[in-house]
Amino acid sequence: MVVVYTSRYDLFQILFHSWSTMPQYHYDYDDLIAAQDIIRSATESCLPVYYSRSTADYKSDGSIVTEADLMMQQAVTSGLAERYPRVQMLSEELTETIQREVVRSSAEFWCLDPLDGTTNFHATMPLFSVSLALISHGQVVLGIVYDPNRNEFFGAIRDQGMWINGERFERPQQPEKLAGCIAFVDFKRLDSQVGRALVEHPPYKSQRNIGTCALEWAWLAAGRANLLVHGSERIWDYAAGELLTHEAGGCSTTFNGEPVFKQSLKPRSVIAASNPTLFKLWTSTLGDAG
Repeated sequence: MVVVYTSRYDLFQILFHSWSTMPQYHYDYDDLIAAQDIIRSATESCLPVYYSRSTADYKSDGSIVTEADLMMQQAVTSGLAERYPRVQMLSEELTETIQREVVRSSAEFWCLDPLDGTTNFHATMPLFSVSLALISHGQVVLGIVYDPNRNEFFGAIRDQGMWINGERFERPQQPEKLAGCIAFVDFKRLDSQVGRALVEHPPYKSQRNIGTCALEWAWLAAGRANLLVHGSERIWDYAAGELLTHEAGGCSTTFNGEPVFKQSLKPRSVIAASNPTLFKLWTSTLGDAG
């Protein structure tokens, strides 16, 4: 079909409509710092109060939630709402009804895990983090993972790169082969056949699982580990970390060969590596194992 514009006004209206319905990514480094400041303030006021004295309640999926999770969620949500009043909040500890509504109807929303690694926190094991991503028109455009125990902020903005504590990140040299790699492997949620193959014939140098998905993503992005595989992560587990990894030059996919990020509450599998060469080797090895 050929469209004929009868006037310059008609053409202007068409172009304006096209522009106004396109994703407008208007977030920058100032927004990254502002969000980090909100997270830092919430962490300093909430976590020390409950560290070593938290009470755990069990959720329907068997995981636990503590007072610290809820206090962090409230503090971060309030801080972000004051600065970004039009952006909705999706957080792990909200009710599923609210979560579904945010994912279904919001063009822009924050995606928060207020305390990733709650079991570690409750056991006073210093391996936990805060994960925050900004989703705009179906894409993650800003991501932060904060490690309060080491006071490290890992931040990224889509197409603008990654920073650690405000310093532009340059990844250290990575191994050339899987045999020289450190891998994050979550055997608990991994397909049993794949898990068995990795145990019997490990292709990597060493394996870790630290109990906080977001921090594993951040350390992968920083090149401290080189490989990652997980059988089931929720959107608040992977959203920020996947952007960090992408902006640092890494690659990721699901076991079905799809992009990891999806604007959905359904769990996603994850295969990731710190650079394209390792990613190709890693996906091939896992494909053979499955």
